[in-house]
Amino acid sequence: MLRIFEIATRVIAGVLILISFASRPSVQASTFKVLYTFTNGSDGGLPCCSSLVLDGKGDLYGTTVSLSNCCNSGAVFELAPGGNESVLYSFPNGSGGSEPTALVMDKAGNLWGTTIAGGISGGVIFKILTSKDKEKLIHTFEGSPDDGCAPEGAMVVDNSGDFFGTTFGCGKHGFGTVFELMPNGTESPLYSFRGGRDGLYPVAGLIIDSQGNLYGTTQYGGVIGPCSDGFGGCGTIFRLAPDGTKTELYKFKGPPGDGYRPAGNVIMDASGNLYGTTSWGGRAGCFADEGCGLVFELSSNRTETVLHFFNGEKRDGSNPSAGLIADSAGNLYGTTEFGGSSNNCNGANGCGTVFEMAPDGTETILHKFKEATDGANPMGGLVADSSGNLYGTATYGGAFGYGTVFEITP
Repeated sequence: MLRIFEIATRVIAGVLILISFASRPSVQASTFKVLYTFTNGSDGGLPCCSSLVLDGKGDLYGTTVSLSNCCNSGAVFELAPGGNESVLYSFPNGSGGSEPTALVMDKAGNLWGTTIAGGISGGVIFKILTSKDKEKLIHTFEGSPDDGCAPEGAMVVDNSGDFFGTTFGCGKHGFGTVFELMPNGTESPLYSFRGGRDGLYPVAGLIIDSQGNLYGTTQYGGVIGPCSDGFGGCGTIFRLAPDGTKTELYKFKGPPGDGYRPAGNVIMDASGNLYGTTSWGGRAGCFADEGCGLVFELSSNRTETVLHFFNGEKRDGSNPSAGLIADSAGNLYGTTEFGGSSNNCNGANGCGTVFEMAPDGTETILHKFKEATDGANPMGGLVADSSGNLYGTATYGGAFGYGTVFEITP
């Protein structure tokens, strides 16, 4: 049975923030509401691959990878509780970065994030001064061999104010890095993935425990042989100690009994067990029988248990691109990019789902996206307020086809 979760969502100014949000009554049906529909005008469009950030006033912050203004590529936006959306910064598609990914907020309310493109060799680290709506370029990734490139996942902050994150590519071996960003803006790679059994191409962000150990995933590598992507291995879960020692906690084995290509963050419970998703693998079905993905638990003794195999064609969700969050009762919540119905949606069955998984493994679909009315293909995860209301984005769909921000209330 799943335990009560304490999720390290962010660490600020010497204090480890552990959030365990209120559980929703199981007898009450959920209600779905579109909070905002993107037009791809001055407001941006395609809120692609990151979860929202929620502040204490109820303001939501996120990124889009599209902006219609000439020569711009992506934006950071704020959505006020009343539904008023404003663009805090639009990226110039050049040395200042383009296609922003995930955000994290510091204790002063400033937003820190990365772009996957632009800069010198692929991506930058930036800071948004929310009180002034100004952007500050913090670091430009320089690429191999001394730096990473193309960061995709959210950074995490330790109790000294140091940021940690991953890059998809570059580094000493060309397969991605784990990096540290100090408060003074100095960035340095802590680890360069070697490929093969060591793992390669991390796209998810990291979490950090009270001892300063970092935990993350790589999309490929690990067990050599299975999985059909040609990169050798189905993905890994790793731990990186403060002294730089890396430990492989688990190597995914692929279908039919296991998943592959973990793309979302893992989360950790109070006993040190990890929970997450894989985008592919599991039972046959979905995209030429590559599997529809799954939800897993990795115990503190490194034993993996599959908690749920997504079915896709059976009107379950399929192919989750993001990680999970959990409430105080141990229920897990997440999104799937596809599935939910048999209707075609961007080349697959269904436009995606929001799901809940109870401690006994029972899955409940909280919402099935319908594309034109409410959005399609949620690729980012969820964030919750103290009342258990869930917030997220759909990458496509809505009235204009450029995505939505949504709320699911208990």
